[in-house]
Amino acid sequence: MDLVIRNARLDKTGAPVEVGIENGIITAVAAGGLPAAAAEIDAEGAMVSPALVETHFHLENALIWEGALNHSGTLEEAIAVYAAIKHDMPIADIVDRASLALRAAIGHGVQWFRSHVDIDRVGQLRLLAGNVAVRERFRDAIDLQLIAFPQMGMARDPEVIDLMWRAMDAGADVVGGMPHAERDMDDAARHIEIAFEIARAHDADIDMHIDETDDPAWHSLELLAEQTIANGWQGRVTAGHCCAMSAWDDALAERVIAKVAEARLNVITIAPINLMLQGRADKHPKRRGIARVKELLAAGVNVSCGQDDLQNMFYSYGNMDPLEVAFIVAHAAHMSAPAEIEAVFDMPRYHAARNFRIENYGVMVGAPANLIILDATSAVDALRRRGDRRFVIRHGRVLAQTRSHTTWRF
Repeated sequence: MDLVIRNARLDKTGAPVEVGIENGIITAVAAGGLPAAAAEIDAEGAMVSPALVETHFHLENALIWEGALNHSGTLEEAIAVYAAIKHDMPIADIVDRASLALRAAIGHGVQWFRSHVDIDRVGQLRLLAGNVAVRERFRDAIDLQLIAFPQMGMARDPEVIDLMWRAMDAGADVVGGMPHAERDMDDAARHIEIAFEIARAHDADIDMHIDETDDPAWHSLELLAEQTIANGWQGRVTAGHCCAMSAWDDALAERVIAKVAEARLNVITIAPINLMLQGRADKHPKRRGIARVKELLAAGVNVSCGQDDLQNMFYSYGNMDPLEVAFIVAHAAHMSAPAEIEAVFDMPRYHAARNFRIENYGVMVGAPANLIILDATSAVDALRRRGDRRFVIRHGRVLAQTRSHTTWRF
């Protein structure tokens, strides 16, 4: 074997485990007794887990802070601030800032990553070119999927529709969308139809921003579910944000969630950003502005979580750690019982892997050795402490090591 991990705990059971790796593949998972290898890692009782997945991010506007502040804190001002600067952003600057964000994510154990790239009249395909350059720079360190994202709408804009088709030929992997950017639900339906036309032509998955608004009149999530079924794209479509459902009445929520489950939509809750952006105009009580996580899970919907932004006009914080995002989801969605904690811990892991349709994900023989050694002993410990990713391993090769140390003086 090329590498053996000893004295570890299995992520799903906590049982003692050793993991053997050869040619980038897990070849042995045993309680102990694996033979000596060319290299060995002593996990010292830490957890071995499959690597993490960042489901929803915007690389090209990461770490834009000075000179691009959002004084109202609203989504509308954030979009306006970004629109004013993205036309003139140098590609080299996009690559540099995105690289900082990706490196931080890799250090936290992320090995699969989706980035939404604005496709509109302002940015044209320049932002995509910057993201493609980043993907090439990091191709040996992380799997980066790029989503063509028409943030300003496209139903009534032939130029943007053309740009979306061109984006898929210029390096985008996934068809994005934002139906609630349109003027009404009829245009939102056309927006979704266009996305499916492009996706079918390229055999591509779809990943949309959906109902990122406090207005309960918006339920484009229902349209997305219906068109997913009509197009036979079940399991290949993702709905991010889904904020309006926090303002829906229960009858509408039950109806739409049933359709979401039937369509096998993946839902991504973006709790850190939406808790910050949504409900700004509300007096108390304030709407929470996040998807109905518990109701979705109870209906059998695959729910994961995403970071979305890093210190920019949309969000002032973030550190590219999916476990921090999951920790915030646990609070926002009232996930505190043991089974709920397990579900939240799985959101940036097994749930997100299902979203990405990753095959052979887990600590098991035959799976690619994309692993983390996490300073934790259980799901609750992992979320509560968000400990060091002591080792980040890609195809059997160690990419990063982190080991914090405190010296006590009393």
